Amino acid sequence: FFISACSLNKNQVITNKNINVTKTNDIKRIVTLTSLTTDIIFNLTPEKLVGIPDSSLFVNDKILQVIPKISKGRTPPNLEKIIELEPDLVIGAKGFHDKSLKSIENLGIKTISTSVKNWNDLEDLFIDLADSVGSDPLLLNSKITSCFLPLPNTNNKKSILVLVSSKPLLAPNSNSWAGTMLERFNINNLTSEIDSKGPFKGYVNLSEEWLVKQNPKNLILVDFKNKDLSEFSGLSFWNKLEAVNKNNISILNYYGFINPGSLKSIDDACKGLAKI
Repeated sequence: FFISACSLNKNQVITNKNINVTKTNDIKRIVTLTSLTTDIIFNLTPEKLVGIPDSSLFVNDKILQVIPKISKGRTPPNLEKIIELEPDLVIGAKGFHDKSLKSIENLGIKTISTSVKNWNDLEDLFIDLADSVGSDPLLLNSKITSCFLPLPNTNNKKSILVLVSSKPLLAPNSNSWAGTMLERFNINNLTSEIDSKGPFKGYVNLSEEWLVKQNPKNLILVDFKNKDLSEFSGLSFWNKLEAVNKNNISILNYYGFINPGSLKSIDDACKGLAKI
């Protein structure tokens, strides 16, 4: 459900002209196991993509739709299909794809295990993949332009509570992708310093009592696959919150804000945060 190396300061565009991009002709066929790495490779070198996961993020892309699908949802990738595609490189997610990547590696196929938990991870991943395929890492700037917008006055931070779900009441702390996105836009996340003790690392389980006591002035609700957000309004304490009574509620998509998903979804999340 939740997602689980040149780094930049907030809102600094990649401008390091000393980045050494290794031009290589060794990698000609790439299979990606996540939507984010699929999108990055598609933007760097689309002709090399030979296998991708089936994702709702790509339903409107005719080019990606015709590329063979090797997995769907949370199911493990089909190793037989991957082998049939004869890839030179397979890119997966650390943790979820460890077993599959190990099996592929044992066949002599190069693999890359990725993890994107914060903004620096995203920049590092883009640079590493660009280097692997012999492309330009500076392309990242043009793909997520909304994420490099000027920041508001840092002395006037807006405090916000993010609710990812209603049952249980989950909110991101600073160790989540959402937490790093809020920090990037100088938004004070009311749960940033609360330790995560539940099953979802980077997310805290809130009590109704805590939430009512905090009485947030601003709320962000997370929309996952166009779910019915009325589940929040049905909570017994909902109308006691100042943010609700003053209609200071923003809706952000799960992809981009909670799970990076793709470069476009990240850019859309940045557009939404910039308006808050």
